[in-house]
Amino acid sequence: MPHRFRGFTLVELLVVIGIIAVLTAILFPVFTSVRKAARRTACLSNLRQLVQAQKMYSDDHDRGLVPARSWNGDPASLGSTWCVILQPYMKSTQLLLCGADDAPQQVDRSTDLPHSYGINYNLTFNSTYGSVPFVYSMSSVQRTSDLLIFFDLISSAKAMGASYYTHRTSRMATRHEGRCNVGFLDGHAKPMLPKETEGSPSMWIP
Repeated sequence: MPHRFRGFTLVELLVVIGIIAVLTAILFPVFTSVRKAARRTACLSNLRQLVQAQKMYSDDHDRGLVPARSWNGDPASLGSTWCVILQPYMKSTQLLLCGADDAPQQVDRSTDLPHSYGINYNLTFNSTYGSVPFVYSMSSVQRTSDLLIFFDLISSAKAMGASYYTHRTSRMATRHEGRCNVGFLDGHAKPMLPKETEGSPSMWIP
């Protein structure tokens, strides 16, 4: 007598579909959380490598920090941004991009690269009044572990960075679960609430 195979009943199929739906509902938030964590970790790695690139630039330029902008001699341009100036010291320009940034920006009328990060103008874009330098040098900055130099920049800024005196924390992008990734002069990086950078002493102002 030939063996007959019995198919699934409608009830069994509905049970299987129900189990799959429940598992999807449970696992989808987990996958989303894992992806966000991976983007946050990659972003922090980018910032640490940018700080290392800045250190290499500084070693080659009498310990001076990389300027936010440097005029390149082109009268039609405002100059080259720090993104371009640091390019020889970066392994890849992908270091300038955060995976959670949907709209990397470029600065108008400048030689620039698409970037997700901003630079601290209070260290790198000062006016030359009296003895105030255009950029600080590593040897003149004492608090390297709590002075930020790079940070997640809001996409709408269309800028190289921010000055605490002018912008406060308005240009810090909180795209990592409400926090902004920040890179410090000593090479470490961490996610922070923007208001945490405004403490005493300020993490913006040397």
